[in-house]
Formats: sequence, C-alpha cells, structure tokens
Amino acid sequence: MIRLSNVSLFFGERALLKDVNLTFSPGEKVAITGRNGTGKSTMFKLITGEYKADVGSVEIPNDYTVGILKQELPEDRGLSVRDELMRSLTEIQLLKDELTSIEHKLHNPELDADEMSRLLDRQEWIHHRFDILHVDKLDGEIEKILFGLGFQNHQLDLQASTFSGGWRMRIELAKLLLSKPKALLLDEPNNHLDILSIIWLEKYLADYPGTVLLISHDLQFLDKLAKRVIEIDRARIYDYKGNYSQYKLYRAERKEIELNEYKSQQRVIQHKEALIDKFRAKANKASFAKSLQKELDRTEMMDAPEEELSSIRLRFQPSRQSGRVVLEAHHLSKSYGEKNVFENIEMLIERGQKLSFVGGNGNGKSTMVKLICDEIKPSEGEIKVGYEVKIGYYAQEHTEILNVNKNVLETIEDAAIPTIRPFIRKLLGGLGFEGQDVDKKIKVLSGGEKARVRLAMLLVNEHNLLILDEPTHHLDIPSKDSLKEAIIHYGGTVIIVSHDREFLRGIASRTISFEDHTIKSYEGDIDYFIEKSGVENTQGGLNTPKSVQKGSMETLKSPDEGRKLQKQIQTVEKSIEKLEESIKSIEVKMANADFFTNTSSDKIIAEYDSIKKDLKQKTSEWEELMTALEIIS
Repeated sequence: MIRLSNVSLFFGERALLKDVNLTFSPGEKVAITGRNGTGKSTMFKLITGEYKADVGSVEIPNDYTVGILKQELPEDRGLSVRDELMRSLTEIQLLKDELTSIEHKLHNPELDADEMSRLLDRQEWIHHRFDILHVDKLDGEIEKILFGLGFQNHQLDLQASTFSGGWRMRIELAKLLLSKPKALLLDEPNNHLDILSIIWLEKYLADYPGTVLLISHDLQFLDKLAKRVIEIDRARIYDYKGNYSQYKLYRAERKEIELNEYKSQQRVIQHKEALIDKFRAKANKASFAKSLQKELDRTEMMDAPEEELSSIRLRFQPSRQSGRVVLEAHHLSKSYGEKNVFENIEMLIERGQKLSFVGGNGNGKSTMVKLICDEIKPSEGEIKVGYEVKIGYYAQEHTEILNVNKNVLETIEDAAIPTIRPFIRKLLGGLGFEGQDVDKKIKVLSGGEKARVRLAMLLVNEHNLLILDEPTHHLDIPSKDSLKEAIIHYGGTVIIVSHDREFLRGIASRTISFEDHTIKSYEGDIDYFIEKSGVENTQGGLNTPKSVQKGSMETLKSPDEGRKLQKQIQTVEKSIEKLEESIKSIEVKMANADFFTNTSSDKIIAEYDSIKKDLKQKTSEWEELMTALEIIS
C-alpha cells in the first residue's frame, strides 16, 4: 500500500501539490491525469523518493517494491537484449542469497521458537515471490514479454546498443515488467509502441497482480485499464471511481459548477467594490464603506477557472483546392541495402480522403511519408504528387526548421498567413503556451515544447494535403481532442501515422496497413481495421513478419549489419557536429555590426550557405541510416 498524507510540494512560490491525501491499494489500476505541467510526473517522483515533500509524508512499506519506467535510457553495458533482461533481475539473486542464509539458520539447534517462526514466514514469502516472478520459467517469461512488445526471436541475442532509442525504451519496459514490482509506475508507456504492442500491453497489465499507476494521453488505453482516476488540477486532487470516459462526464459537470460559482462570487465582489467606491468619500456613509471593505478582506477568493482547451477551436488553414488525384504510386519499392521495406506498391489517394497509416514499427509507414514529401528517393517505381497539391508535413524529428534564437511568438508570427495573426496568442494558449511562455526562446524549450511549436506552425499556414506523423505524442487529452476536431473539419486531404486508437477513431475513412513488405487497404477507420485484421486476438510476436513466423530466416540480418550501421551513424553525427560548430562560428561573425561593411562578407556568406547545404544533406543521410537501423532492429 502507498499512502500520501497531507503532502505539499512547492517550486518556488508555486504550489504544485497542496494538502494531498491519497492511498493506493494493492492490485488497483489508477490513471493519473491532468493538463501538461500540473504535477503528474512529480507525484511519481515523490513516490519513488526522487523528490521529498515540503510538507507531509509518503509512506511505503519496507517490503513494497516500486518500479518506474524512466524516460532516460541507461548507459550501454554491451549486453544482448536477452542478457539485459537477465542482468536486471537483481532481486532474484538477492532473494536466493537470503533463502540460503535462512536455510542455514534453520539448521541451528539453538534457534528459539520465535526466531524460527519468523524465518519460516520469511522463507514462505520468498517462495511465494519466486512464484510471482516465474523463476523456474524465466527464459519463457523473457520471450513472452519481448515478443509481446514486438521483438523477433533472432533479435534477442543482438546487442541492445544496435537498436534505436524507441526500441531500447521497449527493452527498459520489458525489464520493468519482468521484475514484477508490487507497484508499477508507468509514465507514457505506449509512446514508443505500435498499436499491436499496445493491445498486448493492455492485456498484460489488466492481469497484473500488483498496483499500476498510469500517466497516459491515450484515452482508450486508460479506459481499458483504469478503474479509478486521480486528476491534478491547480495543486488540488480530485479522486474519481470509474473509468476515464465516465470521469470526463463528471469533470465537465464539476467545471460547469466551479465556473458558475466563480462568476457568482465575482458579481458579488464587483457590487461591493462599486458601493465602496461610491460611499467612501461621504461622511455619513464612510463607516458603511469600511464595513464592506472588511467583508471583502475576509472573503476567501475562489481561483479563476483555467481556460479549457476544449473551448479552443484549432483549425487548419486550407489553401486552394488541389486536383482530384492527390497522390499516386506505381511499382513503388524502397530498400536499405539488402533490406526491403516494401516492394511493388500501388496506391491512389484522391482529394478529400482521410487515411491512417498503421502497422508495426519498421514496416514502412514513416518511410512512405518521407517518399511522399520527397525527403528520400524510391529504390524502384515512382510516386507522383498531383496538380496544385500543397503539403503540410508534421514529423517528430523536424527540429531543424526552427530558428533557435527566436521566441515562440516570433516563430509562429513568421510562419502565419496574415488572416490568422490576430489569433496566434489564443492558438498558442490552446497548445500549452500561456502568458510569458510565448516569449521563451526556442533554444530553451523541451523536445515536447518544440514539437508543439512545429504543430502550431502547421496550423497557421496554408496547405491542402496534411501529413501528420505521430502528432499526439506531446499533447495532453484536451489538446488531442481539439486537434482531432480540427482534422475532422479540415476540407483537404489527410494522412495520419499514429498508434493512438482513440485519436484515429472516426477520423479516417480508410486505413492502410503496412505489413509483410506490402500494404493492405481497409475501407473503414481503426475499429474496422482491428475487427477485420483480428489483431486483438494476437497473443505474441505481434510485429513478426509471416516469413519469420514460418521459420524462414531469409529476411533476417546478422548483428554485423547493425554494428556497421551504428559506425556509419557515428561518423555522420561527427560530421554534423563539425558543420554545426562552423555555422555557429560564422553566425558570431555575422552578428558583428561591422560585418556587412567588410570586403570579405560576400565570401563568408557564400561559405555559410554552402555549409548549411552540407548540413541538410548530412542530416538527411543520418535520418536514412537511423530508419534503416530501426527497420533491421
């Protein structure tokens, strides 16, 4: 059992949590929710002891193990995926050592009855813990978890360092699940998972015997698991028994009541202030005015309700209409070396269609998007973008389009068409940039904040083909609801790559599944795809291609290919680092007031443009290598 008693935590003068009293019972599945920045991850850090409460206490029994999925990757230990999991089970070795010690003590003829009873109880507890950890079936348990999270059999003996960051996060999740702590603290566990692995994780966690605390912006994931919702709102806690959908209805009612109470109090305050102003200068009414002022001073002022994101209507700006055929692909193939991503693809997308791309990681969704946007070239065949098509493209890694020396507001103003500029501050508020946040320089923003800036840039410009590759990773649920509504009402053509089933539900009229080096079209949304493809009934090996499931090893790559790609990536990264240093050095010169009067300025500017061109080329090369590494991983 975990108990927070009268807990308060302050960051400077701001109360992040205030007078919090919570108890989490064994076996509970609880969603921790609230807008970004309200303190959800902070609560996890209090429970794990990383943060200490300023007031109050966090109580956890000594034998109560708590495991948390951290967002930072550990240092590489040079181990294979399988060995990473085996070496993470330090608890098993400690318990084995303790069991040996207990057995030795029990053979002591001078042992008194009370001590013997204590040792026997502890011995029984350890054996029970071994049963929970499946100690006698560890190899099978390791494979069950790794296959469920999308790994293939041949990958288990590859070095963990040869995998991309997203796959290494899956390894960390697997290690945590294998250790089976009494309490699991999962902060956005499905950010690096595809739909198939998310469905497997749901089933696994539903049967998990311990407590599970979840922070997630995936509404369906929460609905499937959580039977209790804890909302953090302006340092206060709201505790609701029920699933997330039921909680949303309750929250809407609560917010309406709070708003009405706040407006009522404001009317009373304004009336009293008007009377005070009216009578304070009149001798026969001065005492009455003082009395009203004292009443006001004693009044406990209600907090102004935060502006709800659901009330902010995000809207994409359509440009002039494209031709009927927006996109067509013929005999399209893409390979990285000997590894085929997909081959001989035929695809036609027409004006106004809304499609979702789904499938296991590495099956080609993002590769197809990059081909459409002409960021990479096909190995064979062709892909044609139609007449008057103007693409608006959002991708997670496109941070290079941001000028780090500008602030948020300047960045969006520069990107905006004139008609949208008066509404920029409200739009930024809807994406979590409120008040002085809009004055922050891009270079000090977190990765999530930069992603939201790039989404805002898309919202203020014109396009008629909208391509969104995982647009919801850094959005809370109200923001996602607003984005979803904007896509539904968008008059242009849309392609979405996402693993968020609730987000995809009701948007796409057609779902394209990338599987086994080809694509398959389903004429319906994500629910139709899940029903017809039968993925919910799949128990393991969810991302395993059919050829591997049948035992063929023809498409599998050796560890040498992964190591070779890693070395190439490191070489390119060093080149990028040198180019970036050169650019910074020249920018320092260009910032000098006398720079443009210097006779050599034209030569330096030409060198600057050339280096930036080289940087773009090297960045593109790095992205292709990383994509190839993820595919073979």
